[in-house]
Order: sequence, then C-alpha cells, then structure tokens
Amino acid sequence: MSEPVPEPEPPDSSAPGDEVPGPSVAAVLLAGGRGSRLGGVEKGLLTRDGVPLITGWAEALGRRDIPAVVVGTPRLRPHLPPGVRLTREDPPYSGPAAAVCAGVRALEADPWPRHLLLLAVDTLDPDAVLDWLLARLPDDGALIPRDAEGRAQMLTAAVEAGALRRRVLSLVPGEEVGRPVRWLLDGISSGNLTPDGGASAPGEEGAPGPRLPDGLGVDVDTAADALRHGVEVPPEQDPRDTGL
Repeated sequence: MSEPVPEPEPPDSSAPGDEVPGPSVAAVLLAGGRGSRLGGVEKGLLTRDGVPLITGWAEALGRRDIPAVVVGTPRLRPHLPPGVRLTREDPPYSGPAAAVCAGVRALEADPWPRHLLLLAVDTLDPDAVLDWLLARLPDDGALIPRDAEGRAQMLTAAVEAGALRRRVLSLVPGEEVGRPVRWLLDGISSGNLTPDGGASAPGEEGAPGPRLPDGLGVDVDTAADALRHGVEVPPEQDPRDTGL
C-alpha cells in the first residue's frame, strides 16, 4: 500500500525585500543630560530603593516588550539589557531635540513601529507612566500631556512614529542642535487630546493635552526633588566622570 502523498506547502506570498511588520510601540529614552542642577550627577545612575533609574526604566519597558533606544553615556551600558540599544547625540549635550533625533535615527535599522514613546530617565514610576501612555496612544499626531501647573510634558509623550521619522529625516544635519523637543514636534499635534478627552482639530497648535494624574510624571531636577522622592546618589558616582 502506497504512502499518502503529503499536501504541498502553500506558496510563500512574501517577496524578497518585503517589509516585516514592526512592533506597534517603541521608545526613545533620554538619559544623557548634564544633571547640572544636581551637581553634574548622571541622572540615569541615581537610585531609588537601591535600583538605578536607568535599570527601572529598562525593566519596565522590557516587561511590556517595548523595544527601546537609550540616549546617554557609555556608563549606562552595564545597567541595560543586551537588547537595548545605547546611542548618543552628536555633539554630546547638544539638547533634547538632538537627543530625540539620535534615538529616532538609531531605530532606522529596526522594523518601524506605529507609535514612539518619548521618555526621560528621571521621570519616576515608569510602570505607571507607561501604562497611562499605552492606554491613550493617538491615532495620529502626538499625545503631549500637561502637569498640574499646565506645562506640556514633552518627554512623557506618545507620537505617531512615521510623522516623527519624516520630521527627523527632513532636517538639515545639525539643525536640531540646541533646540527643545517642542520645536521638533511642532506641527505633529493633530492627535493631541483636550482635558475632556476630545480631539483637537488637525493642525491646531497649542491645544492642551490631557492632564496627568496627580503624582504621575514626577521628575528629579534638583537635590530637593531627589530628597523629597527618596532618590539617592550612589557613592561611586563621581560628577566629574562622564564615562566618555
């Protein structure tokens, strides 16, 4: 008795060069500021409950399978999982817009996500921040929340990744140096939400984003902030050593 002939495999419909679907969300985590109001301490190496802030962020992103690029100094590498890319703005300390651009460019080799989270390493409670942002990803444009004083939190934001990528690619090399993130996101705001949950009109500038819940998005800029929130400088951290 002859063996049954196996059914042929369906043809592979993907052609060479087809784009592999990317993750729905990725993140750029800024961690390379001077920390000048903290005496030059590298913020990513500040600790809370004995854990470096950079480690807390990397673990929170990893628990949600969010690929990330960290923009910071080489001193952060030992505190990052192997799959997290570390890059640096050029020149170093050339401002937050330059740091975001460096992170976006470092994602170029990866499958491109639909949304990009813009984050800062000195923002405390990364799990709560991520869950809040992930529940409010904009269909287009950018979600830029406000704190209790009404200030836009540009580094607790979710942005349409394709729009930000096009913005970065449109820049003349060096154009982003010394610029704020607000300048970089100018015009990518049609997905902003008003405090009552409604959408702002496409292209509307200055539309207020949703208000962050009390206590969410707290960051550490000064020694008083660190003391108030139980953040400590590790004894081995020498403010004069940038790791470069």
